[in-house]
Formats: sequence, structure tokens, C-alpha cells
Amino acid sequence: MLARAVVQQRWPAGDFFRYICDNGTYLARYDDLFDGKEQKIDVSKVDVSMNGIELQDREFFAAIKEKREPNSSIAQTLPAMETLDRLEKSLSAP
Repeated sequence: MLARAVVQQRWPAGDFFRYICDNGTYLARYDDLFDGKEQKIDVSKVDVSMNGIELQDREFFAAIKEKREPNSSIAQTLPAMETLDRLEKSLSAP
């Protein structure tokens, strides 16, 4: 699935994300996924857990065991943080 657009919107019960892609439109609200017709999609078999913290921890420990960099490493975020820092400094410069 190739996402063409991701839009975050606010509604009374909280934020949701709309994914518009080649296969249709999908809405993500908290741990639930819906198609464009508001039909809930069963994602219970997608991974071993639906808990994001647990999945991140599993990935971190697997990376240690496999002697590789984890998917969410600080090293991967550093270039983005440096870019944001430069942008902030350029916008606040007199």
C-alpha cells in the first residue's frame, strides 16, 4: 500500500489520521483501523501485540540480541533534530 496523503484531523473524541492510498481511504483512531466506509478492520493478527510500547521494547531487545541498530534509534533521529534546530535558529534570527 502506497500512502498518497496522511491527514490528521480533530474530532470531539480525539485525533485521528486519514490515510489516502492506492487501495482506498483508511482512518486510524487510537488502536482501531477503519476503511473509508467506517467499517472496522480486524488488525489483531498483524503483530504479536497491539501495545505500541510493548512492540517497541520487543524490537529494542531483538536488536540487542541480533547485534544490530534498533529501528527507533537515537542515531536515526539525530539528522532530523539537527535540521529542526537549524530551522528554529534561522526563524528566530533578527
